[in-house]
This record gives sequence, structure tokens and C-alpha cells, in this order.
Amino acid sequence: MRCESGWRLDAAWSARLRDFDLWLVWAGRGRVRIDRQSFALTPGTCLWMRPGRTYLAEQDDQDRLGVSFVHFTLSKSNSIAPPFEITTVRSLDFAAASMAEVVRWADSDAALAGRLLGTTLDVLARDHMASTTHESNRANGPRRRQESIVHAITARISAEPGQPWSIAQLAAESGYAPDHFSKVFTAVIGMRPQAFIVQARMMRARMLLAETGLSVGEIATALGFNDVYFFSRQFRAKCGVPPTAYRRGIRNADR
Repeated sequence: MRCESGWRLDAAWSARLRDFDLWLVWAGRGRVRIDRQSFALTPGTCLWMRPGRTYLAEQDDQDRLGVSFVHFTLSKSNSIAPPFEITTVRSLDFAAASMAEVVRWADSDAALAGRLLGTTLDVLARDHMASTTHESNRANGPRRRQESIVHAITARISAEPGQPWSIAQLAAESGYAPDHFSKVFTAVIGMRPQAFIVQARMMRARMLLAETGLSVGEIATALGFNDVYFFSRQFRAKCGVPPTAYRRGIRNADR
């Protein structure tokens, strides 16, 4: 949603919070005050808000905030200490799309929505841990170069996930041996290159199933799969349901 002009978050909202809220800023600018600390809100800022804290936020009305959010509970939530309260996501597109999928499935398949949310929170927590580690090494020039190279590659993969990406070719373009490239990639992103390629393909597959009339076979081919049955098995392993069931659930939810 785009926040209306004049929007702000006051202390009364925090007082009513009994569970968790996950907020992701994808556009605009503002500031949030968490107890006594103040933070900028910019695209990529993610807040994992919890009861007992006070959140005061406002936006720049000349550049209104765009925010995705999910309200949720966790089992034994009183004993859970979320791994972050505010962080910056590494892949805004991934986080926004994942949260949209959680919301889409929340009413029609709560179990699937829960699994998607769990995966999203795990990725965000890992990103936060990696970012915290990287901050302490920010003065390291070679590390900055590695991050720049890897982020450029992930942007290319996310833009065209169906391309026949070769780890050996990506390594050569980056000036690394394949094994070292995989280690550098994993250290920066938190997963191996092949796993990132699969994740990007599954994200695009969900979008194509939801927004186009392409058959499952056509989607598999577009995403670089020679075997539609292998694509379907991989989709089910990553998303919890086969592609046809995923599409059917979306259409039923939209009626």
C-alpha cells in the first residue's frame, strides 16, 4: 500500500500490538523511532515489530511511503526473541514478492502461507546476520569488490532466471575459479549460486502461474527446464504444492 498524505504511526498503535508485524518499505522515505532510537525508512528497510515496544513513524509527504506488511503469530511467541527489529533486505524484489504470496494464501491455505512466511523470515534473518558481519568488515576493500560482483550477478539472474546460467561461466566472468566463486557467492548471499538460480526461477514461476495463461509446460520451458515433470517436482518441493494446484488456489482466492 501507499501511505496516505499525512500518515503517521503513533504510540496508540504500539499499545494495541499483541503479536508480530513484519513491515517492508518498497518506496518513499520517512523515519521511525523505536523507543529512544531513530532510523531512516527507505526502500529495503524491514521492520519485525513486536509487543512491548513503542514505534513512532512518519513519512516525507513529498515522497510517500510504500509498505507491504504481514501480521502474524508464532507458536510459543512469548519465548521467541526475533533475530532483528530493523534491517535492510538484500533483495527487495524477493522480499516483496514473498510477502505478497503470504498475504495471497493467508485466507485460502493458512498452512502454505505459514510455510512461505517461515521461509521469508529465515532468509531475512540470515541476510541480517550476514549484513551485520559485513558491516564490521566494511573497510575491507576486497570484500567490497566481492559484494559488488556478486550483487551484479544476482541482479542479472533475477532479471532473466530462465537463461542457461553456467556456474563455470559466471565464475570466469568474475575472475574466480568455480569452487572459489561458489564460496564467495555463498558468503555474500547466504546460499550457493545454483540454489539462488532455482529460487529465482521458482519466484518467476509463481508470478507466471498467477498472472499469465501460459501452460505449466510453457512456463517450465521459459524457465530453462527441459523436463516439465522435474520442474513440477522442484516447484512442489520449494512451494509446497504442484504448479497446477498453486494456480487453482490463486484463481479460487481471486473469485
